[in-house]
Amino acid sequence: MMTGMSTIVAMRGARPWIRVGQLAVALVVVAAGIFVLWYRGTYNVWPGQQASTRVHWCGRDYESFSDAPLTRQQISSQEHYLIRAVGQYPPLAWSPRELFAVSVTGATQTSVSPPPVCATVVYLRTGPDQYEAYSLEGGP
Repeated sequence: MMTGMSTIVAMRGARPWIRVGQLAVALVVVAAGIFVLWYRGTYNVWPGQQASTRVHWCGRDYESFSDAPLTRQQISSQEHYLIRAVGQYPPLAWSPRELFAVSVTGATQTSVSPPPVCATVVYLRTGPDQYEAYSLEGGP
């Protein structure tokens, strides 16, 4: 049987572990908040959202400039090179869409210096044989 004094002593011994747990939870919440803000700043959408009028790829931002979706045949007639899938966008969307960019045949990147060449236009697949074009913002 515990006396009133021994109960207080037992609870004081447990308090450091409670404080450590609270601190750990607080750190996880802060880290998650920082990650969400970084993601929003980088990809221009909140985690779980679809792509907006801007996409981020190859360290650059691209903005949508077309009103109507393009077909693969229309893109092929405009581009001098083949386009290929370069990833999913945005990475943490509930249903990310495939992102396409111009592929220069024979241009293999073996080092990071000079940096890889980024396409001036990328295409986001929005449906079967439907693509939205995004143009590079800013200069090279």
